[in-house]
Amino acid sequence: MSAFIAKFYELIIYFLLAMLIGFGLWGGWQKYKRTQAEYKVLNAEIICQDKIDKKLKPYLDAEKQGQKNANEAAKNYEQQKEVERSKSETITREVQTVIERPVYINTCFDDDGVHLVNAAGDSGKSEN
Repeated sequence: MSAFIAKFYELIIYFLLAMLIGFGLWGGWQKYKRTQAEYKVLNAEIICQDKIDKKLKPYLDAEKQGQKNANEAAKNYEQQKEVERSKSETITREVQTVIERPVYINTCFDDDGVHLVNAAGDSGKSEN
């Protein structure tokens, strides 16, 4: 009877060992298939992205060229604006100078001029 039990347990051990090996092989096969599928998906993504980049390249180049043109136009505009601003500042300063000290045709001296003439006249007097 003990030989029968030993044979029975031996069969169970072989069966469990066979199942363990079978599950190991099955898991390895599943991992291999998953890895192959991931590789195919990654390869397909790379190919698709390359196709998309190839089709978008003319539009991206046109966008870059348009941006360069816009920057050049803005630069020219700012230079022209600076020239106009300096011209208008010069004119504005001249007008302010004229308004600050008006000159009348029928008067020879303004207040500052009269003061200078009086000072020049006073310096010529001698006090004896």
